[in-house]
Amino acid sequence: MRRLLRHFGTLAAGLLAVVAVACSDMGESNGPVESALPAAPAQTAAAAPTPAADYDSTENMFRLFSGRGHRPNDSHEAVTLAVANTDKSMVPVMIEMLRFFGNQELVVETNKAISAITGQEVRGVSGAWSEWMEWLGRNADEYGPPGGYVQWKSALMSLIDERFGEFLAPAALGSRINVSEIAWGGVRPDGIPDLQNAPAVSAGEQDYLQPRDRVFGVSINGEHRAYPLRIVNAHEMANDVVGGEPIALAY
Repeated sequence: MRRLLRHFGTLAAGLLAVVAVACSDMGESNGPVESALPAAPAQTAAAAPTPAADYDSTENMFRLFSGRGHRPNDSHEAVTLAVANTDKSMVPVMIEMLRFFGNQELVVETNKAISAITGQEVRGVSGAWSEWMEWLGRNADEYGPPGGYVQWKSALMSLIDERFGEFLAPAALGSRINVSEIAWGGVRPDGIPDLQNAPAVSAGEQDYLQPRDRVFGVSINGEHRAYPLRIVNAHEMANDVVGGEPIALAY
């Protein structure tokens, strides 16, 4: 427990400095937080370590990634140690990092390590993360993450937006779902603006819909509204008032 707290304390301290940098680097693209993740050229260790009696899965998880200032060589060592110790608990952790590692060599090595531990393979490397996530969803019971995983993941997601970390943090006290299956949707909170009380026109006035265009129809208290899928698709949600009732249409 002391070792876990020491590593988590180091990670948390590093994150305080990186959150603002990571978010500003993402700009409007809402891209991954590669600026805070290993991307420098890596050096492969001369010899693979052998299984160790004092090997600790939680410690190795933080060795794989520990926040600002993390060294790529530590990630390589973590991957090697996970394979040497056939650590199945590191599988969901390594799958998580496949999405964020900016070092292609490390991505390839991590992909091979997951295959070595699980005996499974996925097609190619570019789509490895999504394929491994689907595989993990079918085999989650056999590949539970190390202790302290929720804290580790919460801190990682905080690099994208602090609110992600706040959302995940309570799961450390108990969760009815498998937290390893929670994945970032690709945008930060409020990254997709919803429709707010969008202006409406009568059916005879609209001139932008085609005969086969689909709409979401809503009828409340005698008032009727049609929300074109073509418009809602870009917003994913429309908040409006129909028939004097507030509604939220989600797609």
